[in-house]
Amino acid sequence: MSLKHALLGFLNYGSMTGYELKKIFDPSIGHFWNAELSQMYPTLKQLESEGLVEMEVEVQADKPNRKVYSITDDGARELSDWLTQPATHVQIREPLMIKVFFGASLPKGELIAVLRHRADELRQTIEAQEQGRVLIGKFAGTFGLDRAGFFWDLTVDAGLKHYSAGIEWIEAAIDKIERLDESFFDAERSRVDAIDVRRAMEMLDKLKTEMPEVFAGLTTRE
Repeated sequence: MSLKHALLGFLNYGSMTGYELKKIFDPSIGHFWNAELSQMYPTLKQLESEGLVEMEVEVQADKPNRKVYSITDDGARELSDWLTQPATHVQIREPLMIKVFFGASLPKGELIAVLRHRADELRQTIEAQEQGRVLIGKFAGTFGLDRAGFFWDLTVDAGLKHYSAGIEWIEAAIDKIERLDESFFDAERSRVDAIDVRRAMEMLDKLKTEMPEVFAGLTTRE
């Protein structure tokens, strides 16, 4: 998803300033897409130059003037066209997976501690998401946005299932690790587990030729 289309989506609800967009952005889609004001303002300028939004300066006597952005007909068409396109796979960056991937270099207890810490973070996130669901329900109900609120709630539901699955995986991983003997995590042994780099590259090239579809599926895309 591009920030451009997220901003068009919000402006499709009504005209807003950059500050107002940021204020509504964080509690609504911040759990799966974040952006700073420093990113929003240049994007709004880009949208304006493309004719997808228009900006009007609202003069205020006792406060700084407000720059209010509104979606144009072209912007509404751009949003509609984008919404109908298939959602493409995006690049995934998960620090925990890097730590687990190289887990043979860590003592058993330290690796388990890293996993438990992440599980605790996920539980806190789930709690926040549950509260967010209540917030969304109240907001949608206040403004009579039952249709929109239904779809907002679906995104929260996706987040809850994702984080719950993460906790389930971590607990299963901890159980497997705890069953391993301490010698399995011997630091000296991990240094011995080296690979012949040249041979490894040759094997990867051979496998890539034999199984191109597998490599294509493993490669993440922006």
